Amino acid sequence: MERKLVTIVCADVAGYSRLIGLDEEGTIARLKAHRRALIDPAIARHGGRLVKTMGDGLLVEFASPVEAVRCAAELQLAMAAREASCPEERRIQFRIGINLGDVIVDDGDVLGDGVNVAARLEALADVGGICISRSVRDQVRDRLPVSFEDLGEQSVRNIARPVRCYRVRFDTYTAEAASEAPDRRRWLVPAALAASLVLLGGTGLLFVMEKDPAEPSTEAAATASSGIAGGAAGMVRAAPRLSLVVLPFANLSGDLDQEYFADGLTEDLTADLSRIDGSFVIARNTAFTYKNKPVDVRQVGRDLGVRYVLEGSVRRSGDMVRVNAQLIDAETGAHLWADRFDRPRAELIETQSEITAGIASTLRVKLVDIESRRGQRERPNNPDAMDLAMRGWALIYASQTRDNNAAARHLFEEALKVDPQAVSALTGLGFTHIRDVLNRWTNAPDDHLPKADELLARSLALAPDNAATYQYKALLRRAQRRSEEAIAAAERAVSLNRNLAAAYTEMGWNYALLGQPEKTEASVQQGIRLSPRDPFLVYWLSYIGVAKLHQHQDEAALEMFRRAIDADPGFPSNYGWLAAAYVFTGREAEAREPMERWLRAVPGMTLTRYKALEQSDHPAYVAQRSRIYEAWRKLGMPE
Repeated sequence: MERKLVTIVCADVAGYSRLIGLDEEGTIARLKAHRRALIDPAIARHGGRLVKTMGDGLLVEFASPVEAVRCAAELQLAMAAREASCPEERRIQFRIGINLGDVIVDDGDVLGDGVNVAARLEALADVGGICISRSVRDQVRDRLPVSFEDLGEQSVRNIARPVRCYRVRFDTYTAEAASEAPDRRRWLVPAALAASLVLLGGTGLLFVMEKDPAEPSTEAAATASSGIAGGAAGMVRAAPRLSLVVLPFANLSGDLDQEYFADGLTEDLTADLSRIDGSFVIARNTAFTYKNKPVDVRQVGRDLGVRYVLEGSVRRSGDMVRVNAQLIDAETGAHLWADRFDRPRAELIETQSEITAGIASTLRVKLVDIESRRGQRERPNNPDAMDLAMRGWALIYASQTRDNNAAARHLFEEALKVDPQAVSALTGLGFTHIRDVLNRWTNAPDDHLPKADELLARSLALAPDNAATYQYKALLRRAQRRSEEAIAAAERAVSLNRNLAAAYTEMGWNYALLGQPEKTEASVQQGIRLSPRDPFLVYWLSYIGVAKLHQHQDEAALEMFRRAIDADPGFPSNYGWLAAAYVFTGREAEAREPMERWLRAVPGMTLTRYKALEQSDHPAYVAQRSRIYEAWRKLGMPE
C-alpha cells in the first residue's frame, strides 16, 4: 500500500438533521447554490482533492497545509456572508478540522491515524470555526493573517497519545478577505462539499429559539424535569446562553472525608456560578441525580438544555488533596478550560471557599469570552442586547487600556438601544465612565460621574440584590472621594456574595485613601486568593504597591509593581509607580525609562493635573503622597 504525507480536512454541517427537519427543500437548494458558487472552483485553486463524502460531511486532502487553512477560513467567511440573511436557526454552518499526517492510500481512499485525528479535530471545532493540530499550526504560523488559541492536549479515540489542538482565529483574515476583489480567493472552499451533503437525509426536529435571557428558568427547568430535551413532544430547544450544570465532583480517593468535600465543592460552585449576570445554572438537586453514574456530557447537555458542563474530581495523595475541574462544551464534548488546585488535607475546609471562588471567577471571564465570540459568529449582523453587552465585558476583561474602555462603552450603548433595561449593559456603561475618571483618562470627571451614578441607580432598581453592581457602586463612591461610603458599598456586595473578590480589594484600597495603608494588603490579598487570575489583578497588585510606598516599604513596592506590569503591560500607571519606587531605592537611572513610557501614554499629564484628579483629599493620604510627587518632579514631570 502507498503511504504519503498530506493535509487532511474533515468538515460537516452543524445540526444538519435539524436543518432538514425545518426546511428540507430549502436547505438542499441552498446547499446546491453554495456548491455552484463556492465549492466547485476550490479544488483547482487550492490544490485539494475530494476523497469521499461521509454522512453529512466530507474528506478532502491538500498537498499544502497553508492552502488547506486558507481554504477553510475562506469557506467559513463565505458561508457566514451568504447565510447572513437567513433566520439564525436555519443557517448552514460548518465545523472544520485539519491535520497534517501520514496516511495510507488505498484505491483512491485515505486511511490511518492522520485521518482519524482530523475527524476528531472537526468534532472539537466551534460551529463556524476551524480546529487544527499542532503539525498544521507549525507549518502555517506566520504565513496567513490568522492566530491560534491553544486548546491543550486532547485525547483521541484509538490514538495512543493526546493531540495538541488549536482554534484558528481569523478575525484579521476577515479584514483581508473583505478587501479583496470578487475574483480573488475570498469565496473559495473545499470542492464538492455541498454535492456530498445534499444526498443526506435526517429526522426532522422542531427547533425553538431560546427565551429572553431574563427568563430562562421555567422552560429549562421543565426540560430538566422531563429527562429529555423538550419533553414528550420531541422538541429540541436551543440552550440558553451562559447555561451550565455543575456535575457532582468525583471522589477518587475512597475517603469519606473527601466525599463530603467533593459534594460541598459542587454545591458551592452551583451557588457561585448562578451569580454570574445572565447565567442559568441547573439546580443542585437535579445535578446530583448524575452522582456516581457514567455520563456522556453531550447527552447531559441535551437532557438539561445547557451549553456547558463543569465536572471535576477530588483525589488524596499523602497529606495533599488535588482538585481538578474542567469546563466542557455540551454540544461537542470539547474541553474549553481546565485547572487544578493542590491543598494540604488539613486546610481543606478553610480553603474550600478559595477554590470555589477561584473557579467561579475564572469561569465568569471565560464564559463571557466564549459567548461573546459565539454571538459574533452566529449573529454577526443582528446582535441582541446580551451579545453586545458580553462583547463589551470581554473587551474590559481583555486589557485595561483607554482604547478598550472606549470600544466597550460603544458596545454597552448599542446594547441599551436594543434593550434599555439590560442590567449588564447598564452596569458596564457606568463602569466605563468610572474608569475614565479613576485612570485619569479625562480632565472632566463631572462629565462622567453623574452619568455613572444614574446608570448604576437604574441597574440596582432593576436588580436590587446584584452584588456586582454594589461592587461598581463602591468604585463610583471612591471616584467621588467618598471612601467611607465606598467601603459600605463593598461590604454590601460581600454580604450578597461572600466570594466576590473585587469587593475585598476595593475595601483594601479605600483604607489607603483614608490614610490607613497598613490595612490595605490583608484585604486585597483576600481578593487575590479568591481570584488569583482575575483580569483586574493589575489594579490589585498596584493597590498593594502604592500602600507599601505610603509606608516607605519601597523594595517590597518595587517588586509589586513589577508583578503588576507582568500581569498587564498595557496599563500605563504602573510605569509611573515603578519609576518612583526606583528613585526611593537609589536607582534613579533605571527610573527614567518607565517614567518616559508613562508620560508618553498619558500626554499632557502634569503634577497639577494629577493632584486635581486624586481620589482622596484626606489629610493623612495627602501627606503620604508628597514624596511621590517629588520623585516624579525629579524625573521630569511638568509642574
